[in-house]
Amino acid sequence: MRRCPSLPALAVAALAACGSPVLATVAAAQDLSPQVIVNGRAITAFEIQQRQLFLTLLNAPPEMLAGVEEALIEDRLRQAEAARVGLSINEQEVRAAMEEFAGRANLTAEQFTGELAKAGVSAETFRDFVATGVIWRTLVRARFNAQGNRVTDLEVDRAVAEFEFGEDMPSGPRVLISEIVIRRDDDARARLLAERVATVATTPASFDTAARQYSTSGTRDEGGELDWMALESLPPEVRGTVNALQPGQISAPVRVGDGVYAMFLMRERAAQPAQTPEGVDALDYAQLLVSGPAEAEKLRGQVDTCNDLYDAAQRMPAGALTRTSQPETALPADIRAELSRLDAGEVSTGLRRGEATVFLMLCARGRLLDTTTVPRTQVRARLENGRLVQFADSYMAELRAEADIRYP
Repeated sequence: MRRCPSLPALAVAALAACGSPVLATVAAAQDLSPQVIVNGRAITAFEIQQRQLFLTLLNAPPEMLAGVEEALIEDRLRQAEAARVGLSINEQEVRAAMEEFAGRANLTAEQFTGELAKAGVSAETFRDFVATGVIWRTLVRARFNAQGNRVTDLEVDRAVAEFEFGEDMPSGPRVLISEIVIRRDDDARARLLAERVATVATTPASFDTAARQYSTSGTRDEGGELDWMALESLPPEVRGTVNALQPGQISAPVRVGDGVYAMFLMRERAAQPAQTPEGVDALDYAQLLVSGPAEAEKLRGQVDTCNDLYDAAQRMPAGALTRTSQPETALPADIRAELSRLDAGEVSTGLRRGEATVFLMLCARGRLLDTTTVPRTQVRARLENGRLVQFADSYMAELRAEADIRYP
């Protein structure tokens, strides 16, 4: 009996040398018949077969395998949009991304490509998969980075406070964990996917890989890593599960809401209580310069939160929108007077800057924490990444709506 080759964190051994019908089909012929035409560019049957086989080797769940054709359509749209705006990446960037991907399986890119080849996956399939991801991330950041990075200090403070920081911060043990969050519209589907991911995420390295591939949380680009937090800050439905873990251990999926399941990796534990950071009362507010009262009133009916202003600002000159977090004592007198009458989400249009009307919105009131006492870098990055994911989803929806997609 032949022994299947080993590829850490992947399922090559289950498929590569064990008489797979998929492998036999791929090896038999390269079916180049077009299955979908996207803006004049064909997606062939061979490309679909290759992507399905590649994802099978990654232990992808059935939902991803069934969605291969849609994923390839979106890849075509990403590539076309990058070409339209003149964006390209060099071979060094692609190679680095391939090495990073292969490194999740403790292999070099050359070793990883070799193992895939044994299973019938071409080097071009792996390269295209990685390169398209790199160019899409570059494209999204180039277009939306300004909006994505407009995470204010007060937003970071509120996010940190949800876990551990603030006047009523819990004391006691602290934990450093990673998360994988699975969300689906149907609870049964979410549970099934979470259970399948649990069979893959069995080590810290494979947990990192699974988080990047499957998690719907804003932490996915960091492999699910969270900052230090007080154990008592965790929701009651997961606190006991996390508390039972020792460093390096991974929990079974836990239901945390309708259609939402989570898994946790314990990275470190600490017994010491956290220190309460100092802070001052502050306001988070946005100013958008518009042409006059009529435009301001029209805009008032279109936005509900400060985040809605970013979309409106895309139609206006650069610098029209500013968002600021400041202690109340540092606010300009005219802005302080207007904001004093507002609740979060409310708007004032009583100020002018030259010929422009100031659309002034209060985003939030809260405590602006001393940034020297709090580990905030990962919290800010998580918020920025989450915002960029939302922009990317909207961007793709626009591209799909404008695309010419035909099935021969």
